[in-house]
Amino acid sequence: MENNKSVLVIDDEAHIRRVIELKFKNQGYRVITATNGEEGLELIKAQEPDVVITDIMMPKLDGKSLCERVNEFKEERPFLTIVMTCRISPTEQDWIDQMQDTVFVEKPFSLSTILKCVDQYFSDQG
Repeated sequence: MENNKSVLVIDDEAHIRRVIELKFKNQGYRVITATNGEEGLELIKAQEPDVVITDIMMPKLDGKSLCERVNEFKEERPFLTIVMTCRISPTEQDWIDQMQDTVFVEKPFSLSTILKCVDQYFSDQG
């Protein structure tokens, strides 16, 4: 089941990257992974993924800084960003609402919730 869409998973925890990678590969997505925000930023520039799934708490470049940097890319080439974390208050989430095509998913996350976000995004794109 190939769908020509690519997903970049950025998380410093290998088991989280692997679980998400397997789920999306099984759904026919091409999956790229990165271990930190800096590596993720380079892959976003080089690979132009359709979806970026990122943790907030990461070494080198955190998820918030990553989102702020790539938000300007979305003017030219929109893509979905899913931000995941477990320690965030509603007021700390305000910045997520300011980002284009960006949604928040709380950890521990449900893979089906993440897939629904992605499916919804692509169905809204037409």
